[in-house]
Order: sequence, then structure tokens, then C-alpha cells
Amino acid sequence: MLFSHLIYAEQIQQTLPTKSSEQPFFSSQQQAEERSQAYDDAIDTLDTKEDNCTTDQACDDISKAITDLEYAKRNHIDKNGLAMFDILGGPAFTPENGLMMALGGLYSFKTEREQTELQRSSVSLFGIVNKGDGDLGYSIRSRQNLFFDNDDIRYNGLFVLADQSENFWGVGYDAGKKQPASDDTLLNKTALTYSGNLDFNSGYGFYFGPALRVNYFKPDETSLPPTAIEDENFQQFKDKPLSIGLGFSINYDSRDVTVNAWQGQYLNFEYINYNPSFGSDNRYQKALVDHRYYLTLALGKVLAFYNAYQWSEGDVPFYDLPTLGGQSSLRGLYQGRYRDNEAIEHTLEYRHTFLRDNGELSAHGATVWAGVGSIAGTDTELYQTLLYSYGLGYRYELQPRMNVRVDLGFSDGDSGFYLTFTEAF
Repeated sequence: MLFSHLIYAEQIQQTLPTKSSEQPFFSSQQQAEERSQAYDDAIDTLDTKEDNCTTDQACDDISKAITDLEYAKRNHIDKNGLAMFDILGGPAFTPENGLMMALGGLYSFKTEREQTELQRSSVSLFGIVNKGDGDLGYSIRSRQNLFFDNDDIRYNGLFVLADQSENFWGVGYDAGKKQPASDDTLLNKTALTYSGNLDFNSGYGFYFGPALRVNYFKPDETSLPPTAIEDENFQQFKDKPLSIGLGFSINYDSRDVTVNAWQGQYLNFEYINYNPSFGSDNRYQKALVDHRYYLTLALGKVLAFYNAYQWSEGDVPFYDLPTLGGQSSLRGLYQGRYRDNEAIEHTLEYRHTFLRDNGELSAHGATVWAGVGSIAGTDTELYQTLLYSYGLGYRYELQPRMNVRVDLGFSDGDSGFYLTFTEAF
């Protein structure tokens, strides 16, 4: 019985390639889908044999064969540009939202599967119920990364709708540093954020295109905290909840995969003008300079550098001032605790993907990071006072080059536990 199990496992592996370098590309989508089904059938058959194996050695060998086939199926799907959909849910904790229960899905695909070098597009959607310092809240969050026409056209979008409580300290470093979160800083609000960029390849390694920003922030004026009542910017803009901006971005991108780069760099300049002519309640302008660099030290070992400078000028409402913190910027620092006309940050992250016994990359990884940042404009200058963040995280490759991210971040007086898709930068 032992040998029949092992012989069958070996026969399957000979029929269905398990090494990523051996995966063929099928010109017919039907053939590609049939190969996926063949992997599923083989895995199901081995699962049944594993349930009936009689020795530890036989169980271990069959389990290893199943694992090889599961990785092979994922590599096959990636090579052949087939669609994938996965559901993720679980608890999390962030400084902004407190204890959360999140449920979401990640859908990835290729817009043209025969374009073998085209990156996979992805759409994620999360629904979140949270209980922080205030009442029960909810939010819906969706991110879209779409690639078309041999990567000559890209669309990046983010949509967030929330009815939650958050802490508001005011504008400037001194306001954020003055006191801890409490009932005196707790603000109830309804908010909607949308950002979208449509970029076109110039043919010289640069992408450029239009950008749209929509921000709606409506505070509950029946229960304003003292920090909001005493803040001049809040009082000026509390009845001007809508900001709509149009602008452009130009960027150079040599990353191998945008959502989880192992090598290359990204340099982006973005300018947005908010104007009543667009339907905005407010008139101001913002700019962003964003640089990311990725260095592969060895297989599964990557250093990632992130640098960003945010600038704003004009009648900028409190809800759209440059900030630091959150799930993608100085993780562990409360997003919005420190806000002002300018912000800058620098983060270094080491990303490690563990290897399997056969020397190929596994789906499991870990990361550590440390970063510093600063805000300026009201009561400080850039780098006059520094904010910091450090932490560690776990990665699971749910789909090809698309990770589930679990991060535990720490900063001065704050900490956060984040559960989401794709890397922070």
C-alpha cells in the first residue's frame, strides 16, 4: 500500500509539472483551465490517499506531493493569466479604528492573457465593522490596480466610505503632542474618499496622465470635542465638507511588479488643484513627490526604501492636510494625529520570503521596518521634530505576487495591528 501511494504521487508529478520553470503557456484559455482542473483533481486524489495512508513516512511524502501541486497550480495560473478570487476575513486593531472585524475579497486577472509580460490586475474590497473609543462604526474600502495594452495604460484607484469615530487633535505638531486620545479628542464623522490616476506610457520609461481626487468629510456638530471647537482650521472648514481636485501625475517606473516589487524603482510627481470651478467647496493645491527603491539581496531577500514629501498651499481644510501614519505610512502612528501643510517621511523595510525544500520560494514571509517622519507649517519646520515608526509583519502570498499583509507597528504613544492586501509601498 505504501509503495502504491508513492508511485501514484510520482506519476502525477511526472504528468503535471511542479517546477515554475517547467510551466507551459497554453494558447487556448480552455486548455489552461483544463490544466487547472487537472491540478485540482490530482490534489483531491492525493488528499483521499493521505487520509488512508498507514505510515508517517507515507503521509509525509503524500503531503509534500500535495504541497508541490498546490504551488504548481498557482504558478500555472500566473503563467497563463487566469483569474483568481480569494476571500479573507478576521480581526484587526488599528489606532484609528480600534478593534475591527474585516471581511473582504481579492480578485486578480490579466486584461489580455496572451500578453505574458503584462502585470496582473487586481481589485480588492473590504467591509469593516469597528468599535473604537466611540460608537460602533463601519467602512467600505476598495483598491483597484489595472493594467492594459502591454502595460501602456494603467489605472490606480482607491475608494473609502466610512461612518466612524476618530480622534482629532487639531493642526500642527504641538496639537498632536499635547494630549493623549480621550473623550476630549473624539469626533464622529461621515467621510468619503476617492482617488484615481489614469497613466499612459510615454515610450521613454515615463508614465503621465490625469488625476482626480474627491474628499467629503462631514463631522457630527452635535458632539464636537474641545480640540475641534478650539481649532481655527476646523471651525473654518467644518461647513465646507466637499473638496474636488483635478491634476496630473508623471512618474518613472522600473519595478518588476508594482504591488510587490523585488527590484527596480519608482519616482512619482503629482500635482492636484482644488477649485470651486470643479464643484469644490474649497480652493487650494497639493503636490506629492514619492520615491521607492527595491534591491534584491538574494532570492527571497529584498530591501525596500520609501521616501515621500507632501506639500499643500491655500485654504486647505483640516481633513485634507498632509498627514503621517496609518496602514501605509509610518505604521503604528495614528493617521491624522499629526497634520499640517507639509509632511515628509523615510522608511526602510527588509522583506524575507522563506524557501521551500526544493529551493523555490514559499508563500510565507516576514518583514521588519523602521521609519521617521516630520510635519511642518504651523508651529514647526521640517525635521525640527521627528516622529518614528517601527514594527514587524507576516506575509502570505494569497495570489501570485499579491500578499495578505499582517503588520504590528509601534510609534511614540501609538501602536497598530493591520490586516490587509498588498504591501505598504
